[in-house]
Amino acid sequence: MIQNRSVATVIILSIVTCGIYMWYWLYKTAEELEATGQAGGSLSPTALLVVAIFFPYVGFLLFGMQADQNLNNIKSRSGRPVADNKVLYMVLGFIIPIVLVGIVQNEINQLAAPAA
Repeated sequence: MIQNRSVATVIILSIVTCGIYMWYWLYKTAEELEATGQAGGSLSPTALLVVAIFFPYVGFLLFGMQADQNLNNIKSRSGRPVADNKVLYMVLGFIIPIVLVGIVQNEINQLAAPAA
């Protein structure tokens, strides 16, 4: 199940810890999205974390691709409208990963909230 986290807290902790929390967030979020979204053919959360540690921009680019696919799978199963944000997520993951983190966490928070 995906976890609702405060976007501000995630961003602030990422800045305060000089990006270390962002790696933790990437691993936990990739794990949750993979378990819930079940998109096949993606990197495991551990492999994604290793790539993100050694090649940060490439790791977050790959995470953006996987996140979009898993979020769309979750949305389609719950009957919510699906949006293709893959290119946006990939560009943000490569250029400004912290913005990608905020956007993906906001999407997760909307999915974790009960549908009204």
